[in-house]
Amino acid sequence: MHLNISEVLNTVDNRGRWTVTELEKAVRVIARKIGSWFVDAWDAANYLHVWGFHEAKLEPDDIRIRLPHIERMVLEAQKLVKG
Repeated sequence: MHLNISEVLNTVDNRGRWTVTELEKAVRVIARKIGSWFVDAWDAANYLHVWGFHEAKLEPDDIRIRLPHIERMVLEAQKLVKG
């Protein structure tokens, strides 16, 4: 499945790094292709990254409740990469 995020990837290549703007653009494009569940999974992953990693404010149950959403996103990405 072609996700058509080449415009986003070109911006990232030119800048040399991802920003939240490009990440959000990629999420929107991907969600249009594979379903709105991807936005929810991304939100769970981003929340975990900020509040679990950077701020270290989450308890184990806060992490566990988000894992199924994040795992679905990772498994879908693996399927897409493998073709």
